[in-house]
Amino acid sequence: MKKDIIKVFGTNLIKMLVAFISAFIIPMVLQVDDYGKFKLYTFYASYIGVTHLGYCDGIYLKYGGCSETQISNKDIKHEWSTLLIYECTLAIATLLYGICNQDLIIVCLALTVVPNVVFTFYTQIFQAIGDFSKYTKMMNLSTLANLILNMIMVLMRIKTYELYMLGSVLVQIFSFIIGTTSFSKEGWIGFSGFSFSLLYNYIKMGFLLMVGNFAYMLFIGIDKWFIQFTMTISDFSMYSFASQLMTVVNMFVTPISMTLYSNMSRRKDKQFEIRIKRFLIVFLMLFPMSIYAISFIIRHFMKQYLPAVGIVSILLITQIFLLLNLAVFVNLYKTYKKQKDYFIRLLLALVAACVMDLFVYINGASTVGYAIATLISCLLWLGLNTLYFPYMKPNLREILYIAAMLGVYILLSFVPNYLIRIALYFPAYLVITKIVMDEEWKYALNQLVLIKNKIRGI
Repeated sequence: MKKDIIKVFGTNLIKMLVAFISAFIIPMVLQVDDYGKFKLYTFYASYIGVTHLGYCDGIYLKYGGCSETQISNKDIKHEWSTLLIYECTLAIATLLYGICNQDLIIVCLALTVVPNVVFTFYTQIFQAIGDFSKYTKMMNLSTLANLILNMIMVLMRIKTYELYMLGSVLVQIFSFIIGTTSFSKEGWIGFSGFSFSLLYNYIKMGFLLMVGNFAYMLFIGIDKWFIQFTMTISDFSMYSFASQLMTVVNMFVTPISMTLYSNMSRRKDKQFEIRIKRFLIVFLMLFPMSIYAISFIIRHFMKQYLPAVGIVSILLITQIFLLLNLAVFVNLYKTYKKQKDYFIRLLLALVAACVMDLFVYINGASTVGYAIATLISCLLWLGLNTLYFPYMKPNLREILYIAAMLGVYILLSFVPNYLIRIALYFPAYLVITKIVMDEEWKYALNQLVLIKNKIRGI
C-alpha cells in the first residue's frame, strides 16, 4: 500500500503544479468576470461523468480486488465497446444541439463526453485491480499535457476565456488517446459491437453508487449552484477561485484515498480502518497552515481576490471533514457493498445543505454565508457516517485533539501577520500531537522513514 501511495503522490505533485497554475496564475491573466465564466464551464464539465449512469462504477465494483490475470480479454473488450458506442451516441446528440443553438459551452461539453467517460473507464479498472504503475503513467502524461498547454497560454498572456475552454477540450482528447494506447497494450481494446444487456447489467450494478457520486457532486456543488443563480458572476468567480485553491491542498490526501479501496476490500480489517482514520486526522490538522500561506499570497500578490480570503478560511476547514468522509467512509461503503446506505445518508446531507443554502439566500445571500452552510452540512454528513459505522466513532482522545487544534487555529486568527501564524501553529501542532496522539505520532514517523527508504530505492 505504501508503494502505491508513493506512486500516486508523485502523480499528484504534477497535478498540484497544474492546480497551482489554474488557481493562481490563470486568475492573474484573466479578468475576474472572465475567470468566472471559465470556471462556470469547468463546473458544468464536472458533471459529464454522470452520463455513463453507473456503468463505470459497476465495472469498478466488478474488478475491485481482482488481479490482472483474472480479467478476460474478451469480456473487457465487449465492455469497452459497449460504453464507447453508448457515449458516442450521447455526444453526437449534444454536439448537434450545441451547434444548432450556437452555444460554445455546449459544443465543448459535447466534445469531452467520450474522452472524459472512457478515460474514467480506464482509470477505474487500473485502480480496482491495484495497478497503480499504469494508472500513474496515464495520469502523469495527461497532467503534463494540461500543464504545458496552460503554461503556453499564460506565458502568451491569452486573455480570452474561450481559448482556455478549448484548451481543456484538447487535454481531454489527448488523455483519451493516452488511455486508449495503454489499454491497447494490455490487449483490452477491440470493437465487439454493442450489448444492451451488458449496458443494463453494469448500470444496474453501479447505478446506486453513481447516484451517490452524483449526489456527492451536488452536495459539494450546491453552494455554487445557489451562488450562480442568486449572485453575480463576480461573486461566482470569487467563490470558484477559493474552491480551486482547495484542489491544491487535496492533492496531499488523494493518494491515500485512492489506494485505500483496493486495500480495504482485500483486508476488511476494522483495526486497520480505525488506524487509517486516526492517521488522517493527525495529517489533516496540518491544513490550517495552508490557509495562512494561501491568504498571505492573496493579500500580497492577488489583491483583486481579497474578498476570497474569508471564503478560503471557511472552505479549508470544511475540507478537513469532507476529506475524512471521502478517504475513509466512502471507501468503507464501497468495501462492504453498502451503496444504498451510502446514498441514503448522503441524500440526507444533501437535503440539509439545500435547506441551509436556501436559508442563506432568504436572509441575504453572501459567499461567506454559503461557505458556512457547506461546513455545517459536511459535519452533518460525517456524523451520519460515523453513526452507521459505530466502531469508527471518535474516542475522547480524537475529540480533544481536534478541539485543541481548531482552538489554536481560532486563537491565531487574532494575529495579524500570516507568517507569524504559521510559525506559531506548527510548534503547537507538534506538541499537541505528541501529547494527545502519541501512538499515531510514532506510526507517522515510522511511515515517513519507510517512505524515505522507498524513495531512495526507486
